[in-house]
Amino acid sequence: MSKRGLGLIEHAGQVMVWGKGAVAGGFVFLSGAEARSSEDDEPVEGIKAQTELALERIKTRLEEAGATLDQVVKLVWYLSDRELIPDFYEARDGWLEKNAPTLVSERSYASTLLIVGLARADMLVEIDCFAYVGE
Repeated sequence: MSKRGLGLIEHAGQVMVWGKGAVAGGFVFLSGAEARSSEDDEPVEGIKAQTELALERIKTRLEEAGATLDQVVKLVWYLSDRELIPDFYEARDGWLEKNAPTLVSERSYASTLLIVGLARADMLVEIDCFAYVGE
């Protein structure tokens, strides 16, 4: 089995210490998609904007790996506060309905985890993604 890295992530002119993910064994394993601005490395404001940016990054990184949102088999949502859940679900479902309606109708793909904190105190959400692209 071969493995192919998807490259490094850069924010505000600095290369981050993590990469985009890898393709191995017919699967795409993406690193957690963050909602930090590429221009200044600061999280965008609010759970809706952070959710949509993280999902856009997942879509782009899947495309770079040769996959689509329809091939997603697992998404894990990490939220920093239980009170964010309703607004997160609204933003997530709205974005997915526009970009991956089949995935929304399946609802076969997700776990929601509440955690004490993310990489930065002002980050509200991070999303992991796994997709099957075949051999």
